[in-house]
Amino acid sequence: MSQNIIKLLKFSHYLADEARKISLRYYKKNINVVSKIEKGFDPVTVADIKIQKKLNKLLSKFYPSHSIIGEEDSIIKDSEYEWCIDPIDGTKSYIQGIPLWGTLISLAKKGEIILGLADIPALDERYFGYSKVSYKIIKGKKSKLKIRNISNLKNSILNSTSPYVFASKSDQLLFEKLANKVKSTRLGGDCYSYCLLSDGHIDIVVESGLKPWDIRALEPIIKNAGGYISTWEGKSVINGGRIIACNNEKLYNAAQKVLIKKTQLKITGF
Repeated sequence: MSQNIIKLLKFSHYLADEARKISLRYYKKNINVVSKIEKGFDPVTVADIKIQKKLNKLLSKFYPSHSIIGEEDSIIKDSEYEWCIDPIDGTKSYIQGIPLWGTLISLAKKGEIILGLADIPALDERYFGYSKVSYKIIKGKKSKLKIRNISNLKNSILNSTSPYVFASKSDQLLFEKLANKVKSTRLGGDCYSYCLLSDGHIDIVVESGLKPWDIRALEPIIKNAGGYISTWEGKSVINGGRIIACNNEKLYNAAQKVLIKKTQLKITGF
């Protein structure tokens, strides 16, 4: 394991610590909330803005040559390294006092995600993956992550933030079709759903219309815990899109067959 990745991982923890200080300062407080879109509700708070600004400043100071993609602000450079930041994933949960929101931090090198970290401040939990290993730190105690050994739909627990915010009505209907084939379905987990999957509590997470900052950090956490994560079409999650995360490839293939038409499966090689 290279010393460079360890150094970068330690820095990602430092970023998460700084973000946590800000997010908890405003959590469950009476703060101003605005929507980034005219139709619908895509909220942003002072905490989102302050965290993004703080992390961009720190990254620019310590890694000035690195590029940064952030939900609230980006600093694009011609670099083989690209950080991706979601200051508060699950802002709707954050403003409602639901503790399942988190800060997502990832780093890609030459288009490959080499580390990912999900910090869940309100629960005092942190999940991270790098160099083929994944760990959780819960209330200060560190341990390895490992997914459950469930590989069929009928015994699986399915989770999603909400099919009602999927990219299309057809995607929502396909999710409902999948939900009818599993043991149990729960909604509203935001990034925490992926953490639960990596820790062996649930089996499938399905989303649609995600941005890079919504998903990049979660890929190495799940993969290195033994799970499988890809788009509905079987491609890399680095650009976001429609996502399936599962315990293993067999379960992924079963879920994908429900969510993707046969003609599309042939095109992608499945």
